[in-house]
Amino acid sequence: MYERASRSVSTFTAPKTFIRSSATLRTRKVVLSGALFVAASVLGIVTLGTAAAAAKPGNVGNGTFALNESAPLGPRTKPGIYTLRCIAAAANGGTFRLEDPDGIVLGDVAIAGGAGGTAVVGEHIRGTITDGATDFAVGDGFDVTVGLAPKVAGLDRAKLAAAASVDGSQEPSLVLAYDVDASAGDVEAIAYESGDFVREQLVFGAGITADTARESLRRRNITLG
Repeated sequence: MYERASRSVSTFTAPKTFIRSSATLRTRKVVLSGALFVAASVLGIVTLGTAAAAAKPGNVGNGTFALNESAPLGPRTKPGIYTLRCIAAAANGGTFRLEDPDGIVLGDVAIAGGAGGTAVVGEHIRGTITDGATDFAVGDGFDVTVGLAPKVAGLDRAKLAAAASVDGSQEPSLVLAYDVDASAGDVEAIAYESGDFVREQLVFGAGITADTARESLRRRNITLG
């Protein structure tokens, strides 16, 4: 279970210095965790969950694909199934094509280095294809399933938006309405999902500025002045 913050917009007067106009303000609940968050922080929604790779049934080759353990996802990863397919066979090698969940081709990689050689995949998903004792055949491949982030009691989890994040929270989406102490665990909080705000008063995470966040926020009906 998570805690509910002891204050809400209805019972606590949120700081007004960062709000330019209340005419378009609309709020939503999210769950924050693991830190102290100050009012006017620009948040991102965690949209991506875990990733898992599996060999395509019926593969002829017995090589492997392993996701990068520390960073399996990239900043443009989508939820769904990515496919890696061998499009050209070769002794102790092969060329593989990566497609995203929408069928868009992201690129080709070729195994190099002879027997036991490898090919690194780094577009959207990150991992390594390794040659096995039995060569890959055309059509062999691997599927990588990227799941949606689980909700917390029906609410989305949010974080301070930071450019280096790869779980979806790198996209500035919300403005926190008031201070929240979530250092001890999950806390329900209220954030603005639309409104007009004073750009100089907003709090941005690492690698994000008012200029870089403006378009992402505008698409979500948040404007900066």
